[in-house]
Amino acid sequence: MKNLDLLPLEEEKKKRLKTFARMYQQNARVFIDVISFKGNRLIVRVEQKESVDGRLLNHKELIERTKGMFKDEIPEDWKLNISAVDSNKNDIESITPDWIKHRMQKFGFKGKHLSNRIGIDTSTISLLLNGEKELTKWHKSTFYYFFKYQEAAQF
Repeated sequence: MKNLDLLPLEEEKKKRLKTFARMYQQNARVFIDVISFKGNRLIVRVEQKESVDGRLLNHKELIERTKGMFKDEIPEDWKLNISAVDSNKNDIESITPDWIKHRMQKFGFKGKHLSNRIGIDTSTISLLLNGEKELTKWHKSTFYYFFKYQEAAQF
């Protein structure tokens, strides 16, 4: 667990948190890191890097497990904010021009809308969507997270 030393906790509590984090990392490929601590606000990031036995934890499960880990280890007056990253590398790798077109249609975006929001010029977007230019890992990640955010923002 990165940045655990930022927390003004007793060494015994830090040791338990480190042990919990190591167990999650080894058994479920879940990585938990302290991002910041200021005042009574603790921000933690949690991500499952890969599936274990074909199972990926969803956003809610990642948050609940992280809350449980910190439950009796931090003071009750601390505000625990958890940033859960629930992505599957296979999802990103499977991005195709048709996948992007489908989501553009779903959210009512045109190429110029995407260009303004994600910083890829309209001519490159056109080439990517028409299959005239290959989608790089960077392109796939950008489109994946952009549309993942759009889906989450609809709630």
